[in-house]
Amino acid sequence: MAIVGVDRVVFGVESMKKAQQFYTDFGLKKIKSSPKHSIYEASNKSRVEIFPRTAKHLPPAFEKGSTIRILVWGVDTRDNLKALKADLARDHEITEDEDGTFYVTDPVGLCLGFRVSRRINVKPVIIPMNGPENVHRVDERAIYYDRAKPVGIGHIVFNVPDLKAMENFYRKRLGFHLTDRYTGRGVFLRSAIRAGHHQVFFLHDDAPGLNHLAFAVRDVSEMIGGGQYMQKNGWETAVGPGRHIVSSCYFWYVQSPVGAPNEYFCDEDFCTENWKPKSYDPHPDTFAEWFLTGLPKGKRLPPTRTKKDVTEAKGRVSRVKAARKQSEVRG
Repeated sequence: MAIVGVDRVVFGVESMKKAQQFYTDFGLKKIKSSPKHSIYEASNKSRVEIFPRTAKHLPPAFEKGSTIRILVWGVDTRDNLKALKADLARDHEITEDEDGTFYVTDPVGLCLGFRVSRRINVKPVIIPMNGPENVHRVDERAIYYDRAKPVGIGHIVFNVPDLKAMENFYRKRLGFHLTDRYTGRGVFLRSAIRAGHHQVFFLHDDAPGLNHLAFAVRDVSEMIGGGQYMQKNGWETAVGPGRHIVSSCYFWYVQSPVGAPNEYFCDEDFCTENWKPKSYDPHPDTFAEWFLTGLPKGKRLPPTRTKKDVTEAKGRVSRVKAARKQSEVRG
C-alpha cells in the first residue's frame, strides 16, 4: 500500500479562540474560521481542522481535554485506496464519507481516515550555505524569516500502552517501514521505503495520548524565525531550538492549546532500502544533541520522555556500577 503521509488532522478543543490564534501565529493559511469549525492549511495542502471538544459528530476521544479526534492518511492512488479498504474491512468496521474517505478505529482507539491524498508537491527553495573552502552562495544575500510558513505536516507522535500492537498494525496492515527504535520504548516508522525518517512515532506509556504534531519548514533560519515569532506572540517554548540525535532534524517545540506541543522541524534524515535501523537508549540525554531553551533542570522532561525513562536509566547505571565493583573485588 502506498500511503503518502498525513493529509488531515482533526482536533476537538476546549477553546476555539485560542486554537485559532495559535495556528494563525504558527503560520498556517486560514481557509475557514468560525466558532464551530476552522480549517488551517500548510503549503502542501495538508490540513488541521478544529472543532469544539463537545461537537457531537466527532468520534470519541482517547484522552481528556483538547486532543486529536481523527487522523487522516493520504494514499497515492484510488486503486491503492480501494485495496487498503478491502484489506482492513476483513476485520474492522468501516464507515465512509461521500467523498470516498473511509474510517477505521486503530488499536489504541483513535479514528483513522484514509483518502486519495490531496497533498501537492511544493517547489523547493534552494538556500545555499557557505563554509570555509566550500562556497555556494556568491554575490547573493542569505534569506531571512520573521516567521514560519510550514511546508506541510511531517509526522505525528503518540503515547500508546501497547507498543507492539501499534507497530504490528502499521507495519503489517498499513505497509509502514521500520526506521529506528528506542529500545523497549518506542518505534519510528516511515510510510514508504524511500521517505523522510518517520511519519509516525509511537512511545510506550501507561495511557494513550497525543505526544506532538510536527510541521516541516524549509531550513534552520525559517525554524528559528517561526520559534521567535511564536515567543513574541506569547506562546511558550516547550523545548528548542535544538537538534535531535534520532532523525538528525533541527527542532523547535511550542506548547499549544490543542492538547500537545506542535513542532517546527527541518533537515531530517531521508531513508531508502539501504537504511539500517538502529536501537537507541531512551535515556532523556538521547533526546537531542543540543538544545538552547525550555526544559528547566529537574522540572520538565522532553516531550518524548517520561519519569520511567529517568528511573530505568538510573537503574542501568546502578547495575553497571555494581558489576564493575564486583569485578574489581574478584580481581
